[in-house]
Amino acid sequence: DQRHAKLSSAAVFVRKLHDLAVQKRGYVDLQGAADADNGPCYYGHTLPKDSSCTMPSSWSMTDPTTFLIRGESYLLDRQKIKAENTLMQMVGADWIKSDKREDDLAGRPGGLVQKYAAQGGSKFFFIVNIQVPGSTTYSLALYYMMDTPLEKVPLLERFVNGDDTFRNSRFKLIPYISKGSWIVKQSVGKKACLVGQALEINYFRGSNYLELGVDIGSSTVARGVVSLVLGYLNNLVIEMAFLVQGNTQEELPEFLLGTCRLNYLDASKAVSLDEC
Repeated sequence: DQRHAKLSSAAVFVRKLHDLAVQKRGYVDLQGAADADNGPCYYGHTLPKDSSCTMPSSWSMTDPTTFLIRGESYLLDRQKIKAENTLMQMVGADWIKSDKREDDLAGRPGGLVQKYAAQGGSKFFFIVNIQVPGSTTYSLALYYMMDTPLEKVPLLERFVNGDDTFRNSRFKLIPYISKGSWIVKQSVGKKACLVGQALEINYFRGSNYLELGVDIGSSTVARGVVSLVLGYLNNLVIEMAFLVQGNTQEELPEFLLGTCRLNYLDASKAVSLDEC
């Protein structure tokens, strides 16, 4: 009994140290902050992280140098440069399915963003929720967090607090299929695109976050490409980067908000909200 009591005390002590470390480091290990009693629908943690990139249906961050962005002299020479880093760190992901479109995941009680807000954290979250319609609607939500105050990043602050017209004219995605069939790689490409010019984006602004609901169903072409990709998902490694486009000299060079790598996603492993 004494031995069990010592083990229990040690476990509590280790847990406290872990909690302190998480608070101190911020985003470094939010993935491990999910409690066992949260169940399968702890928003921000339904898709596991795997930095080794070997586990099917998992995520990790990817090398930012994979992506090209506008350099400081872009307005003069139209040259792009390799990105060196990201403004934010990816801290979680969701892979869920439902019979309807699921909006504003970050605002749902008990999720990663709301739990962090309840602790009084000053971190800001940026969530990209890619919604794929059909008889079953799939949502792939990517959660990013940063320590830097918004006012220290003028372009991002303008984007977060701006109107939808401005946001739609600036939000940019760079896709890349690093592993997969030739036909899918050709369909997706690697060219940066202004998402809001091609798809409907619904924006949800909370006290400590901005969530972008990207409705793939709003474009026939996009729906067709994604339908093709869905059939190959478990054979693909998908890499993406997100940024706010820089148009003026003051907004250059561009910077990546965040990156992600999605390893062999399996539609059958998406968490059903009916189970919650």
